[in-house]
Amino acid sequence: MGLRPHSGHKHRRHRLSGHKKNTLDTVRNDINVTPLVDVMLVLLIIFMLMTLLMGRGKDDLQLPKAVNFSSEKDKSQPVISVSCEHPPLCDDVELYVEKTKLGPVGPQTLKEMKEQVEAAWAAPKNPEGVGRVYVKADERLPYSAIFPVIEFLNKQMNMSNVDLAIASPPPKGK
Repeated sequence: MGLRPHSGHKHRRHRLSGHKKNTLDTVRNDINVTPLVDVMLVLLIIFMLMTLLMGRGKDDLQLPKAVNFSSEKDKSQPVISVSCEHPPLCDDVELYVEKTKLGPVGPQTLKEMKEQVEAAWAAPKNPEGVGRVYVKADERLPYSAIFPVIEFLNKQMNMSNVDLAIASPPPKGK
């Protein structure tokens, strides 16, 4: 008895090569969430990077440099900026709370600053920031331009904790 090319069990050939293919009789109603997850992860990464790059308060200030500084973590306290609009003269000193321009430093703008700071404390981003402010002042300003703001914070708002902004210190060895 000679071997035939397709010898073996008679059901084997049918079972291996001619098996029945699965057919869809109904419509699949599953949502493919993989593209949605991919897009959301990319948006999350972009959002995280942008929040790191965004500064608080007025952005275009030249902050003073300091050798001794605290590396205390930010408490998300309100940011008060004192800016010189025309750098060489610095006759027109402007006051900002966060990114809102209040106007030239004076009794009315200081009162408005107090209201905005107290409103920020009423709905804090971080409870540790209540009762504290972060002051950013242009390094080109004389101390006499910043003094009214610091004095108002101390005497009118009874604050003893004021954080002062500085420029990033140069790396060690330079």
